[in-house]
Amino acid sequence: MSENTDKPLPLRERNRLRTRGDILDAAAVLLGTEGYGETTVEALGRGSGVSRGTIYAHFPGGREEIVQEVYQRVADAVYVQGVTLREGVEDPAARIAALATALVQATREPEGRFYGVMGPDVVPVVSQVMGSTSRSFQSLISRDLSAAKAAGRLPEEAPVEALAATLVGAIRNAGATAALEPEKSEQLIEAIRWLVDGLLQRAAV
Repeated sequence: MSENTDKPLPLRERNRLRTRGDILDAAAVLLGTEGYGETTVEALGRGSGVSRGTIYAHFPGGREEIVQEVYQRVADAVYVQGVTLREGVEDPAARIAALATALVQATREPEGRFYGVMGPDVVPVVSQVMGSTSRSFQSLISRDLSAAKAAGRLPEEAPVEALAATLVGAIRNAGATAALEPEKSEQLIEAIRWLVDGLLQRAAV
């Protein structure tokens, strides 16, 4: 009989993870509502209820390390949600629209707003961790378009990689718009669906 290795984390470790999460949560909201300039260590302390020393104990790199981790956390969540929404869906347009849904749902919320619209002061801070989700989405879209081509819904000469890059750009723009105008979220997702449907229908004619 195999031994159960799913042991609960010690209380100290659970508290450490909770405090770290509280700091990241506070940073995400501040970045989305107040901007990078106002996301100071002092403001993070007030938002998370922890001291300056505790913040640096968890994030020795200070504000820049925190912002990078918040960015990566949102990016990872968008990717996982996008992949999850695609499960069991066969239609290429719906699969691509699922990726747009994941991004728009994230950026329309205060915690993910900065991920959709980043000021010039944030870009240099997160430049080393930017782009992973967009690249992953482009790869997924390329597969969808290749499947559509194999099914005769795209001509053989269709530039799949270029089309995938263009659609990723449209999805990123939808995310940016949702960050500024959350009430348009559903329209933006539907627009991506129409865009892909139009591409495939036109190619099939």
